Amino acid sequence: MSRVPIRYLPWMLRDLLLAQGLVLLAISILIYVVTIRIDPTPPVQFGPIGVMNVVRQSSLILVLICTGSIVSADRGLGYYRSIFSRPVSPPLYYLQRWLLGALLMATVVPAYSLAFSLALGRFPIQWTLVGRIELFYLLLGGLIFLISTILRSDWLLGLMIFMLHGALSAFRSSPSFHLPAFWEFVYRIFPPFHLVDVSASPLTGPQLTHVLLYGAGLVLAALAVLRWRPLGAGGRA
Repeated sequence: MSRVPIRYLPWMLRDLLLAQGLVLLAISILIYVVTIRIDPTPPVQFGPIGVMNVVRQSSLILVLICTGSIVSADRGLGYYRSIFSRPVSPPLYYLQRWLLGALLMATVVPAYSLAFSLALGRFPIQWTLVGRIELFYLLLGGLIFLISTILRSDWLLGLMIFMLHGALSAFRSSPSFHLPAFWEFVYRIFPPFHLVDVSASPLTGPQLTHVLLYGAGLVLAALAVLRWRPLGAGGRA
């Protein structure tokens, strides 16, 4: 039997739609309801601005719920014993789950744009914003994926690293504050979240390469841990 987890794809997609997908739907409906109740109704030009603002406020929580406990929950609850009782590759299985989360994040901007369009009038989807969200998912989602292969509090630790990086970025940008050498080192080894903020300037070639290589390194490290470290004492299943 194949070690590629294609057979699990339908129920993985079902679970994603019934959990994270419903959250996205609820946000989109809320956008529509709030927008049509604004008096006077804002012009259609407000749409792209509104999409960006809602993305900025919701992208963090969406990434957390898409990737939180992606591996650690199965290990902690013992589900891995039944999942891998058949010859399925654990790295490919969890990579598939992680990629489905990336697919859901790719629908965030179109979903918000549709909600605003129904209320304000049609306007084009900001595909550059879709790319920025995917890069954010690659960094933060990849970090949580890696942590989840080792620790149970994956989303919490990932959130703490993200917030610490934001605080260090604020200190570094202050002309009246000099960041100590240790914290400068910590800042530089953290994922470059500042480059994928939705309000940041367009990425240069070297910056995009940095983000892609860092994110790919996180995902590959997670797959390596899944390949070489047993999910439970005594083996995977």
